[in-house]
Amino acid sequence: MFSTTTVLSRAAAAAATTFAASSVLLAIGAPAHAAPVVQDCAGGPVTIAPTIDDVTLTGVCTDVRIEASNITVVLPATTSLTITGANLDVSASGPVGTLAQAGANNTLTAPSAGDVEVSGGNNEATFAGAVGTASLIGGNNTLTVDAASRLLVKGGNQTVRAGTLGSTTIKGSNATLKAAKAPKVVVRGANNEVKVTKLPVLKIVGSNNKAVVKKGKTKVSVRGANNVVRVKKRA
Repeated sequence: MFSTTTVLSRAAAAAATTFAASSVLLAIGAPAHAAPVVQDCAGGPVTIAPTIDDVTLTGVCTDVRIEASNITVVLPATTSLTITGANLDVSASGPVGTLAQAGANNTLTAPSAGDVEVSGGNNEATFAGAVGTASLIGGNNTLTVDAASRLLVKGGNQTVRAGTLGSTTIKGSNATLKAAKAPKVVVRGANNEVKVTKLPVLKIVGSNNKAVVKKGKTKVSVRGANNVVRVKKRA
């Protein structure tokens, strides 16, 4: 009987050799990730236009505007920061002043900021310290902050995690707020969830909202259907 073992072995060896050669060609042809472009703000405004290169800003920055997408940006403190691109990873080593974060799928981390507005969709801003007035507009945005002097949440599916908040208003649906304390929270809309450790005043207008206050006395006002409120003690 004629044996095919040798023929099959040779075919397998040839295929393996071809695959290995192709892998080598792909490895050779794949470009290495370029080093970040370093740019000095030189004490003035900077605009990062569309580019494929990651960017590192140095020096004294005043107004920084990021129009590029799909890159990483590292910057020092700045007077203001505007983000309009998409799929950005932005980190600041100092306060960013006034922030306007729009676009989509952008992530920002900074020590602190002045007034903050996060709009667009699927954006995330994280501050280790305090900010001024914070606004979430649009949908599916997330704000994490140690403290904010005032908070406004509008749109849908917004998430806020905070330490200390000033007066807080939620207008929309499916928002989630978790905070250590605030003087007052007003909820207008549906399917929102509020969890605050200490909250003197709570007002809800809408339906299917949930609120939990763990400590202290809380003055509660509720209008609408199917709202669930649990407080430590009513004032």
